[in-house]
Amino acid sequence: MVDRNRPARYEVGRKAALKATGQPVEILEVRRGEFVPDFVYKVRVLAERPARPYNLSVPEYDLADPPA
Repeated sequence: MVDRNRPARYEVGRKAALKATGQPVEILEVRRGEFVPDFVYKVRVLAERPARPYNLSVPEYDLADPPA
């Protein structure tokens, strides 16, 4: 069960990583999910060249702390 009163795990401007691929992302926007009972983050995937960075919206459980 999700605690609806807890703060978001990540803040705007913070770095994280996609859990599935490990790709680094930058948090652009944080909001409550409409269909997912958790926070949804608009992120910019920081792709390596020659690929371009792109934006994506993901639920909080799909993000992990960036590797140290």
